[in-house]
Amino acid sequence: MKQWLYKLSVYCMLAIMIFPVTIAQSYPKISAYMPYYALYSESGQNKTTRYIIIRRFKYNSMQAYLYINPYTLRTGILINPEGIVQQDSFQNIIQKCADTPYAQLYQKALQKSKRMFNAGITHVDIHGMILSFDLCPSKHSIDTDFIKQLIALNKIPPLPVTICISRKWMITHPDDLQWLQSLASAHKLDITWANHSFTHFYSRKLPVRKNFMLKEDTSVAREVLKNEICMLEHDIIPSIFFRFPGLISNQKIYEKIMGYGLIPLGSDAWLAKGKKPVTGSIILVHPNGNEKKGTVILLQLARSGAINITNIASLTAAYTNNSQTASVHKKQVKL
Repeated sequence: MKQWLYKLSVYCMLAIMIFPVTIAQSYPKISAYMPYYALYSESGQNKTTRYIIIRRFKYNSMQAYLYINPYTLRTGILINPEGIVQQDSFQNIIQKCADTPYAQLYQKALQKSKRMFNAGITHVDIHGMILSFDLCPSKHSIDTDFIKQLIALNKIPPLPVTICISRKWMITHPDDLQWLQSLASAHKLDITWANHSFTHFYSRKLPVRKNFMLKEDTSVAREVLKNEICMLEHDIIPSIFFRFPGLISNQKIYEKIMGYGLIPLGSDAWLAKGKKPVTGSIILVHPNGNEKKGTVILLQLARSGAINITNIASLTAAYTNNSQTASVHKKQVKL
């Protein structure tokens, strides 16, 4: 009997060594998620903190809010906050915060709604370039070699990048997602997470006017809110930015997106399409394995020192007269 137990324990140890068990990461539970607009203020240590709340939900059964800092464009979560929450219409909130970079960026984005292709903020008046990755649904693993090379070329870590993420990519590439998050934790990447829609529908059989989010039965609320829930349940805080799948939209859908407090993000430098980045460009590449051409071009540009990457929060510099606020995001990364 003892001999049999000994053999069994040896076999179990060998099995663990050969077939390691992956322990699932513990993620928060998000429920009762809904649009909710309010101004939040909290006083302490001789200063008053003021945020714009855009969502209300339960975070592991605790009352929580998704907020925007209108001066820095950063987002965050308030859990059981002690400050004052004053609910209002979103339009009134924008008017009350009219002097902030967020409200001014929002007003500019409202003027960019009429194009079917590449509507939204595509270029900004800053000294630097904004780098964005699109993680559309893909059968391929993420291009880790490309990202590692880009990080290695970066002289001032962390490397700022806006990652536009879709729900299908999240749930089919959990290891790749955790790898990206580990790079952020190690201060190798400074990630701003943008919403890239819940379903990211695409069909090769349909014309553009009926494709992507222009598909007839598309629910904008589902595409926005369900993806935000998925992001939060994967420890990702959604930013203020939304990128349309394929960069395709129409004015009606565009305005619905903005009605949720989000800023549509386009690109004037989709590298795989032959666009060349200049100062103020928003660069777009796909490191999800679907579009190798763009990542190859980006590495070539990086090696030649032709691009200066800055955090997307540096947009505050283009929409503020407050030199103190602007200087917080002045740092650029020379590649």
